[in-house]
Formats: sequence, C-alpha cells, structure tokens
Amino acid sequence: MYKLILNEIQKRFLSIWFLILIVLIILPSSFTMETPLQFALTAFLFFGLVMLFWVPDHWLSANRATAAILLLGTLTLLKKPLVGGEEAIGIMLPLAVFMGGRMEDKQGFILAFIFGLSTSIRVFFLDELPPGPIFFILTYIGCFVGARGYRVQGEAYRSNQLHLEQLQKAHMDLQRAHEEIQEAAVNTMQVAVLQERTRIARDMHDALGHSLTSLIVQLHALQYMLQGGPPQAEKAVKDMLGVAKQSLEDIRNSVHTLAIDSSSIGLTPLRAFLSQTANNTGLSIDFQAEEQIHLGKEPMIALYRVLQEAVTNTLRHSDATYMHVNVYVDKDRLHLSIWDNGMIKPTDPFTPGFGLKGMQERIHSLHGTLTYFVREPHGFQIDLTVPYKAPESKGMTIR
Repeated sequence: MYKLILNEIQKRFLSIWFLILIVLIILPSSFTMETPLQFALTAFLFFGLVMLFWVPDHWLSANRATAAILLLGTLTLLKKPLVGGEEAIGIMLPLAVFMGGRMEDKQGFILAFIFGLSTSIRVFFLDELPPGPIFFILTYIGCFVGARGYRVQGEAYRSNQLHLEQLQKAHMDLQRAHEEIQEAAVNTMQVAVLQERTRIARDMHDALGHSLTSLIVQLHALQYMLQGGPPQAEKAVKDMLGVAKQSLEDIRNSVHTLAIDSSSIGLTPLRAFLSQTANNTGLSIDFQAEEQIHLGKEPMIALYRVLQEAVTNTLRHSDATYMHVNVYVDKDRLHLSIWDNGMIKPTDPFTPGFGLKGMQERIHSLHGTLTYFVREPHGFQIDLTVPYKAPESKGMTIR
C-alpha cells in the first residue's frame, strides 16, 4: 500500500506542486476576504481541479476531460463578474498543466489556446494581476510547454521500458531456443554414435564371427583327419583351435558390449565441438581426457553447454590464442578444467555475467560444484566437478 501511494505521488509530482501553490495563495485569501457564496465557488473550483488531476486516466475519457476543462475554465473566467470576490484566474495555470500533461496533442492544444487567449484578453483589459498580462502569458505558456515536455518524457520512458521488456522476452526466447538446439545437437551426436556402434557390432558379428566359426569347424575337421599322425601336427591344430575359440568369444563379448551400452556415448560430442571450434576460429585447443569416461545424456548436455559457454566467452572477450581442456576421474568425482591465455589480469575489474551464473546453476543441478578465477599472469580458468560412480562391467559413468 505504501509503495502504491508513493508511486502515485511520484507520477503526479508536478500536479501536487501546483495544487499546494493554489492552497497557499488562493484559498487563505479567499476565506478571509470573500463572502460564503464567493468562497464556496472558489473552493468548488479548487476541489474540481484536485479531482481532475487525481482521477485515473482510464476513468477520464477525452470527452469527460474536455467537459471538465470547459466547466472549470469558464467558471474561472466568470467567477468575479458573476459573484464577485477575489480573482480566480490563477487556476488557469494548473489547468494549463493538465491540458499539456494529460490531454491528447490536438485537443489539449486547442483548449489551451482558447483559454489562454481568453484569459490574456481579460487580464489585458482589466490588468488585475500584477505585473500585468505579459507575465501571465509567459507563465501560462511555460506551464503548458513544461507539462507537455514532462508527458513526452514519460511516454518515451514507458516506451523504452516496453521495448526493454520485449527485448528481454526475445532474449529469453532465443536463450531457450539456443538450449533446445544444443540439446538436439547432443542428442543427434548420441544417436549417430549409437548407430555407428550398432553398425560396427553387426559387421563384427556378420563378418568376423562367421569367419571364425567357419575356421573352427574346419580346424575340428582337420583335427580328426590328423588322428594317428605326427604329434606335433595334432598339438598345433589343437592350439589353433583354442585361439580361434577364444577369439570368437572375445568378439561375442565386444559385440554384446557395443550392442547393449546405449546409456553413454563417452566424450565424443565434446571432442567434436572442440575440433569444429578449432577449425573454424583458429583458436588452438588442447583436449586431454581419459578414454574410459562415459557420460549419460543429462551430464553430457550439462558439460557440453558449460564448455560451449566457456569457449564463447573466450572468443568474445579474452583475445586468447590457446585453450586447454582437461577431463579426468578422481575417485568418485569427474573433473573438467578449462583455461585460456586471454588478456584479462588479476588486477583487472571483473564482474561475472549471466553465462557464468547459468553454468553454476546447471552444475549445481547435478550436485556438482563450479569455480572460476583469473589466472596469473593473465587468462581465465573454470573448474568443475560432478559426482559419478563406476559401473561393474563397463567403464565409468556419471550418476
């Protein structure tokens, strides 16, 4: 409630100033020097002016505003000729403020011109307001132009705020679209890797598996053919048969592993992204990683986006020529370290932006941690860790 009242006061600051001026100048002298009828008309004009300023815009249509201005302005001009008492022409000044600040351009200008001209003629002939009509005309014009400028400034501010909100909304939409595209890229990479695994497994099964099976059958036949022959020949055939059977078993295990391991795709998307970046930008990238690290879909997307944001910041802000990326496993944690040789120094002012905060939120969602700092003597480094566990039969995968 307090903020609402404060906002209304701020929006009508200029209006309140004029109303206070009227209270201090017009009403006290009217109360002491006018008859009850004269003072009642003066008070009616004053409170009508108050209501005119404080009625919300959506209640005060153009026709209602015109009617109120005509009524108050006409009564202001005719007050002294009709009932006598103190002159109320000073009320024309806040009316000029209202016409300049809250009425449409053409309508407000016409009404302001009519009442300004009428009041100026009245002041000129009667000369009842010292130091004369020139002072009143200049003040009247200043009130109208100042209020119009204040209104234009307010409209420009509101327009800028609206554009800013639209830009922020567009930015958020683009951010979501960007994330969806990146997720689709990782998913596409995952599908491509799994399809390639399936193809390799099928080829191994169809080609090598059948060839080794045929070789084992032939070696069995040769073993029977050499019964009673040289002992060395029988032993050699037996050994070759054992090697062939073991090879077939190894191939079967490999094919089985390739066929069923669809939960992880390793670091292939990270390698592909860094390779593409190095080829397209000229940034030298050194990527080091253990071969037995396997990543599921969610952690892969998180690490991919963190790496992408880090590369983007490096290319955009740091003027770096070299980047080092290291992925390794330490007990039950997976570590990703990214640093470059950019121009930023520890003594330079640094304020983390939206990208770094987004990285931290993404890694925190995986129950991990992310830190960053400016390197000595220059450059920037990002370190993150996420929990994982090693599967019983297939390398290591993130929880």
